[in-house]
Amino acid sequence: MADAGRGHTVCALDCWPCHLGWWMANTWQWQVFATLTHRDPEEIGSSFTHLGVGGAERQLIRWWDHSVRPRAPGAFAWFQMEAHKARPTPHWHGLVGGVPSDLQRSDLWAEWFNAPRGGMARIEPVRDADGVALYVAKYVTKDMGKPWFLGNLRDARRLPSDLLPAGKENDDRRSHLYNSITTHEVGGHA
Repeated sequence: MADAGRGHTVCALDCWPCHLGWWMANTWQWQVFATLTHRDPEEIGSSFTHLGVGGAERQLIRWWDHSVRPRAPGAFAWFQMEAHKARPTPHWHGLVGGVPSDLQRSDLWAEWFNAPRGGMARIEPVRDADGVALYVAKYVTKDMGKPWFLGNLRDARRLPSDLLPAGKENDDRRSHLYNSITTHEVGGHA
């Protein structure tokens, strides 16, 4: 690992996921790391078809609008989808910030779990911002679906807007991702 400044480390291989993770960890104040799964139709015991990408996205937005936003109007988040290898139903990894210190994570967990297509949820405080940001960043770089920015990431930044994740200067995906965050909300809504 190489020193990235301010006591943070990045991969000695100088890889894009490591730089993106470091940038994510240092651009926003993340408080909660979440993994959200969806039930397969077999678990529900009904004639539902598999959720798919669109259904998973709608479920995430519903949970955000009905569970997170009412409890934390200033919250912001970055979620990335991951596909399961053994089943067709995707799941989410995300970082959430801007939440009050007295937020009951168990309420957010229960509302995800009890939603019609919800499933298991892991919602816990961030203990290592670099580690969880790198974990989410690796799914961004695998092109497993668009990142979902919820709330207002633009206004929640804590670093100058000209700070880009390091990497190839001509990396179109890096430029598009950065421009999406700094010029308008992508995937989600404010």
